[in-house]
Amino acid sequence: MASRSTNIMEEAYRAADPAAIARARAEALVLEYQVKLARYLRRMVGDAEVALDLTQDVFLSAYRMLQADPQRELTAGWLYRAATNGAISFLRRKKILRVLPLDREVDHGSWRVDERSAASVDLQNALQRLPAQQSAALLLTSYVGYTSAEAAQILGTSSDAVRQRVCRAMRQLRAIMSEENQR
Repeated sequence: MASRSTNIMEEAYRAADPAAIARARAEALVLEYQVKLARYLRRMVGDAEVALDLTQDVFLSAYRMLQADPQRELTAGWLYRAATNGAISFLRRKKILRVLPLDREVDHGSWRVDERSAASVDLQNALQRLPAQQSAALLLTSYVGYTSAEAAQILGTSSDAVRQRVCRAMRQLRAIMSEENQR
């Protein structure tokens, strides 16, 4: 009986409109990863609105890929890699625009309660001072929970390079945080 229902499901899936399959798969990805990616990106770029925009861009790219090939496998690693690349591109553009003084307060109200503490806000500010590749390696391994090998695959580098970036990032974070505490 189970094999008959499985065959019916497979036939229904094959008969379904490819656009509907792409839409359904994209919706499932959004439901599962939207909050996780948005938090990851907010930690990378330091701005909740930008993080939401970048998250939307990731899912739009995923949807377009699924439209082109509804059977394509899109993993969490692919999503995080696309998110990381988008964040790094944003940070590069932001660095170019940093020449213009922008006196804008960061909206901490949209952050979770545990992220609004003084220590967490200080950490967020310190993370913004790290190079993007170091920040990405640190967040992927420490915040998201990927191993060095998984983070390396997402970042397109070796696991040794990821470990080195994490070590450098931790050293820099300690220096930045102690510098801030001495003020």
